[in-house]
Amino acid sequence: MRKRKGKSKEIQIFEERVGRIKNFLESGLDKELAFFLEKIEPEDVAEMLADFSTREKLKIFNSLSLENAAVVLDDTDPQTRLMLLQKIDADKLAEVLDEMPVDEAADVVEEASEETRGGILDLMEEKDAEEVEEILSYPPDSAARVMNPEFIFVKENNDVEDAVKYIRGQEVGEDVFYIYVVDEKMKLRGAVPIRKFLTSPDGTVIKDIMERDIHSIPARADQEKAALIMKKYDLFSLPVVDDDGSLVGRITVDDIIDVMDEEHAEDISRMTGTIEEEQGTETTLQAAKNRLPWLIACMLGSIVTGLVIQSYEITLAETIALVSFIPVITATGGNSGVQASTVVVRGIALGQMSYLHIFEEVWRQFKIALGLGVVCGAVLTVLANIWMKNSMVGIIVGLSIFVVVVWSNFVGVVTPMIFKRFRIDPAIASGPFITTLNDVIGVAIYLGIATFFLV
Repeated sequence: MRKRKGKSKEIQIFEERVGRIKNFLESGLDKELAFFLEKIEPEDVAEMLADFSTREKLKIFNSLSLENAAVVLDDTDPQTRLMLLQKIDADKLAEVLDEMPVDEAADVVEEASEETRGGILDLMEEKDAEEVEEILSYPPDSAARVMNPEFIFVKENNDVEDAVKYIRGQEVGEDVFYIYVVDEKMKLRGAVPIRKFLTSPDGTVIKDIMERDIHSIPARADQEKAALIMKKYDLFSLPVVDDDGSLVGRITVDDIIDVMDEEHAEDISRMTGTIEEEQGTETTLQAAKNRLPWLIACMLGSIVTGLVIQSYEITLAETIALVSFIPVITATGGNSGVQASTVVVRGIALGQMSYLHIFEEVWRQFKIALGLGVVCGAVLTVLANIWMKNSMVGIIVGLSIFVVVVWSNFVGVVTPMIFKRFRIDPAIASGPFITTLNDVIGVAIYLGIATFFLV
């Protein structure tokens, strides 16, 4: 007999740490708690906070060093972060924000209430506060909102030795992958990979080793575009320029991982008829108001489907068995359309699909739909004959499911592209919209074919 596996080592360590922290909290051993927390990676502390009460979370956070508290505040779940913003002392919060990279500090300040935001900025170091305000002045979801305005730059006529002396005096809070090269007006001229910079002999002029043909992104461009550029060209860092081409910041790969997670969550949320902001930090009323429009839209669509069914009551009265297959028609049509639209939405999100390729994709999906429709139609024809012992019903439902699958795939491909053309998020097309539309049209196709054969 095989021995049942126990908990993984990671889970055991996690639970042991949570248990020890609870013991320190219950016993009032503040110094021991602070010492123990210093031995744990702050990212792990951020994850563990979910296991504690509000009072305990606040106690743990206040026991952390400023450096670790900065990481915890950025990495913890949205509900805990909102609670900490409301509960911790403003002076402590300002000190923690000063320890964070400016782009992350800007995200936290934005989540604070409008009443406390100004006060927090006043308590922060002047330079950090100005940089946070500058980032927040850009549109939401723009590249500048995830950039770090701290970067190292040199002039192209400097030599390596002088540049190294200059760089040693700079303070940058995140890893450096490139040394950027600018002119007298801070316009981006090129970049030098840190490896090449450190291995070049003294006396080498920067312009002789710099890469001139580099990728950059405008500050107001969508952050999703930055993610696509960095993914496509395997970049660790991407310079951000303003409208005049002057260097204003850089986006690092860890920022882009966060962006891709957010975009993925946003698409999933919209495909299910919710919103990406619904993370448990909103009130029950707000969450209900966010979801209600989609439910109302689906309900109205279902009423239209009912009206379509009612208009074919003579056909249904002729062969009542047809009613039994309406759920099959609507479910299969909806699923088929969502499958096709999901492929298209993913292609758009990854930059792999444009209007130039829409006809190619429509043709490709049409061929796929033909195969799916033939198989589904054949299966349903056989099942209908066995179930209803009526060959005519089998022919009707089999032909209907074939047409519905082909039509739904077409709608699933074209609708996201139309949405994209009119600057509407195509992810919306993959949720209730496609399902409801295909329900209505699928039932109309089904009963229309039935009427042709029976009436």
